[in-house]
Amino acid sequence: MLFKFARSLAAAIVIAFATPVSAEDGSGFPQIVGTWTGTYLVAFAKSNPNHDKGLLQTEMELEITKLDGNLITATNRWRRIGDKDWIVEEAMGTFSLDDPTRFVLAEAGISGDDVSSGIFNGVYVDDVLMVTYAGPGTGVAFAAQLVKKDKNK
Repeated sequence: MLFKFARSLAAAIVIAFATPVSAEDGSGFPQIVGTWTGTYLVAFAKSNPNHDKGLLQTEMELEITKLDGNLITATNRWRRIGDKDWIVEEAMGTFSLDDPTRFVLAEAGISGDDVSSGIFNGVYVDDVLMVTYAGPGTGVAFAAQLVKKDKNK
């Protein structure tokens, strides 16, 4: 009985001092506003017109423009290595309420021939955004590690 009481008391103390995650005020979520960059290898399903091009090395700039509590507003710009023009896609997302380092972004294309709609599943770890992308309508998939772009460059 005394052991159960001590265990309950210890649990209450841990809960009292734990930092809560609040969707309303944004507390407890990583402050990821800024531009994140990286390169990755992209693959296409056989039904995708780009399938015959094989695996393509691609660069990406994910600009997180706004955080509203747990909600994320972003613009994704990407292009194949060597291309001049960027494909631009807008995204909205949310941090997970049970693990504030995890997030999802849903994007829809707004410019370029290869725009697509898809889902980013991501995690923020040690100042790196690690994302996995799936575009179910277009059969596109990739994973990338993105680092925050230095404002001085």
